[in-house]
Amino acid sequence: MSIKIRQAKSKEIKKNIKVVKLMTRGMSFDENMSKVNWKAVRRISNIGYAFMPKEKGIKVYRINIGDTVSEISIPDISKANERDDEVIILYIHGGGFVSGSASSSRGYSSMLAKYLGYKVIAVNYRLAPEHPFPAGLDDCYNVVSDVLRRYPKSKLILVGESAGANLAIATALRAKDNGINRIVALIIHSPFMDFSASLNRDEHKVDDFTVKEGCLKSLNEIYVGDNDVKNPYISPIYGDYNGFPPTFITCDYNETLYADAVSLYRLCEEAGVNVEMIQMKGAFHAFATTGTGTPETKQILEECVEFMRENVLCFTMRN
Repeated sequence: MSIKIRQAKSKEIKKNIKVVKLMTRGMSFDENMSKVNWKAVRRISNIGYAFMPKEKGIKVYRINIGDTVSEISIPDISKANERDDEVIILYIHGGGFVSGSASSSRGYSSMLAKYLGYKVIAVNYRLAPEHPFPAGLDDCYNVVSDVLRRYPKSKLILVGESAGANLAIATALRAKDNGINRIVALIIHSPFMDFSASLNRDEHKVDDFTVKEGCLKSLNEIYVGDNDVKNPYISPIYGDYNGFPPTFITCDYNETLYADAVSLYRLCEEAGVNVEMIQMKGAFHAFATTGTGTPETKQILEECVEFMRENVLCFTMRN
């Protein structure tokens, strides 16, 4: 168990900050979220995502699974790990519960497939406000159930960022509550952990151009609705982490969801979960999904890969 604090210094990550600011223009993750025409935003962003680059040697197909039409990234068989069919990564994209898609995560999904040699399924879950809680969570959980039905001996790894991190954690909690023990690790980038306003976000300096604290009020309206905000599948800060899978967490040191990421680390630590955390100064919300795009994120990608491999091996040895 450890927390590592690093400084982002490369010219590549500074360039990425400019790109992210440009890409998120018009996507107000703030108190005005409920006023945005998210259907229009998705249409525009999906045009750009259609040209999302992927790693060489990775084939991407649509897959009907768990009542979703998702995407699967498959590595070159000749370079894949032995018994690769027994390990499947589920990637759950971010986008504030209202945007994003499987295709939007194609770049990072293909990196995971290439570096690990495992199949990666990017889950196309339903989005709010048309489909509030629990629709997106149901989709993610149903994909887990369907994978285990098709591949009963498979070992699953959940990867998620931002809203997708919330859904990855909630999916793992729900699986644990239902006696499913085939999730061997989680990789969590900048998670939403609390919609109940119980976290004190004033203890740490916040400088976040992507996610503003005001968005939590809007998300309560368009995602949570009339549901109990203290439901651990909505606000994982209320979850039981005894027996939770090993978890690797990243966040930006000054992002709005810093407190959320730290709360997840503390909950895991208190429950005796194998947990690691990297806090990056001078980056941005969910920066780690840049993957090989910067020296800082390439290092984190390699550390995530090592963490996943170690925990796959530990699970295999125990079972």
